[in-house]
Amino acid sequence: MADLLQESVLVLNASMIAVDTCTVRRAILDILRNIAIPVKETPELVRSEHLALPVPRIIAQRNCYKIPRYDQKTSKINIIYRDDQTCAYCGNRFAVSELTVDHVIPRSRWKKTMGDHPPYDFNSWWNLVTACRRCNSLKANRLLQEIGWKLRKKPEKPRQTGLIIARNRAEDLGWLEYCSVNVQLIEAV
Repeated sequence: MADLLQESVLVLNASMIAVDTCTVRRAILDILRNIAIPVKETPELVRSEHLALPVPRIIAQRNCYKIPRYDQKTSKINIIYRDDQTCAYCGNRFAVSELTVDHVIPRSRWKKTMGDHPPYDFNSWWNLVTACRRCNSLKANRLLQEIGWKLRKKPEKPRQTGLIIARNRAEDLGWLEYCSVNVQLIEAV
């Protein structure tokens, strides 16, 4: 029973746009407090002494219409998601476990290439790209011009994105029909 209460529930705003996820326990509390309504439920029941409720899979908040803004932090996994799990050099798509993050301008060349007052930091969205292990190894600490390579896409800070959810998880939990707006579906391994 405790495991069931920790399972994930998709949270929609009143306009039926995905805005968050929560636990079954939290979803049931929101339903009982009349903060949310169940949209999709499972046949399983959560029972108490005086109550039996179907386990919610998707809930909608009654009076919330806002779509939260997500400002993503620069991290390895967010770089990989931004680049859609695709190597910036060879253009092939890989599983997350087979990818690395590469500095377009290596640390050993940073100051000489960028000067004393660079427009962005070394570990920023604009200097980091997703690379497969092979391409990252071949590039090493060289500049792209030195080896005749070009980036397939200019690295940028991603626009404000919504939730990041694994596609297979969304399929398993029956969330896919609500994941078209404000959700980035990724292929997880």
